Amino acid sequence: MNDHDAAVPRNLIRRILISVIIAAPIGAVAGYFVGRALKKGNFGPVVDWSLADLFSMMIGLMLLTSGLFVAWAATSSRRWNEMVEKQPGDAPIDPSAVRQGRRSAAVAAIAGALMLVPPFAAHAGLGADGRWLVAASMALVLALQSWINWQLWRDGDELSRAVIAQTGAVCFWALQLALFVWAALTRLDLVAEVDSWTLMTVMMGTYLGVSMIISFRRGLTPG
Repeated sequence: MNDHDAAVPRNLIRRILISVIIAAPIGAVAGYFVGRALKKGNFGPVVDWSLADLFSMMIGLMLLTSGLFVAWAATSSRRWNEMVEKQPGDAPIDPSAVRQGRRSAAVAAIAGALMLVPPFAAHAGLGADGRWLVAASMALVLALQSWINWQLWRDGDELSRAVIAQTGAVCFWALQLALFVWAALTRLDLVAEVDSWTLMTVMMGTYLGVSMIISFRRGLTPG
């Protein structure tokens, strides 16, 4: 077994440990509030969480964890090689790849945070001023994310742009078809109306899944 093969199990263990370290505080906070509600016999805050809220939290945690993982990997050349490029730590790296990796990490982490905030804020019992403050803060963060996304597209190579364009095209046609079918069935009173947060959660989940598949097929995600 060569050094590269021996490093694979270590990298996997490192990935798991970093993911646990990132997700543990979030899970602890959520567990604390759920446990307090159950202890007081106040099941309302727990029962009121919809499936869309729960799934959006799962997606948000996945995005936040992956973003922070890549951000940690980008803090040194050795970590980047071992954790992202899957090559020996002393191998030469492409500075532009690391820069794009940091931008991608920022976009993913911000997207995860934006997915987590609305469900928590909706169940926090905030007044109108508090809700407007959350909305305004999210708007500023969303503007920052859009600017970083533009930098990713501007400085991306042909393959990266192709992945982004193909992901957008597949999601557009798939979601357009699904939305039309559901809207038609709703208009015929055959199925129930769906709220906008549920639709947004479905869209984000679809985009994330399609992006991962296309990136893997294009060789951007290690197998």
